[in-house]
Amino acid sequence: MSKINLIPEIKQQQIRARKINTLVTSTAIIIAIILGVVIFLLSAYVLARAQQMSSTEKNIKKVEQELEPYKELEENVLALETNLAEINNILAGGAKWTKFFTELEKVTPADIQVKTLDIKGSDVNMSLRGKEVKSIDRFIKSFSSYKVNDKNLFTDISVTGYSEDKGNVTFEAKLKMTAGILW
Repeated sequence: MSKINLIPEIKQQQIRARKINTLVTSTAIIIAIILGVVIFLLSAYVLARAQQMSSTEKNIKKVEQELEPYKELEENVLALETNLAEINNILAGGAKWTKFFTELEKVTPADIQVKTLDIKGSDVNMSLRGKEVKSIDRFIKSFSSYKVNDKNLFTDISVTGYSEDKGNVTFEAKLKMTAGILW
């Protein structure tokens, strides 16, 4: 038997085109729906994260405000810790400081009085008072030539800011203590 085609060829092409159009349109609608859902979910996620960040920032500000009265206390505690560590260092090396002050007394000329003494590492800063301008010269000569164990105890001696008042002279001295000589 032979087949008889009852539908003309143009109609078959129209049916095929309609099926393709329906398939493409359905696919496009499904993709659009999926894309819309993804965009909606991403937008919701972004909004939720923004609200969470805002809430976290508010909580941080609230905690910072609650901690504000304790800021000065924290600074005081840190200062106390630092000072206690320095005191422990001094106590641990007490004999060394006694030796330093003994040597300082030996090297300082008799007509000079040490008003302030600041030691940071090997840097020594002093505020001094002498009986006359020549006291400055005696100070420089004494400190630059003073030796312990055949090594100069002090180096890089500089004197600044001297002034005379009622026969006395005041001046500042900066010098370096040679490391390892006393301790």
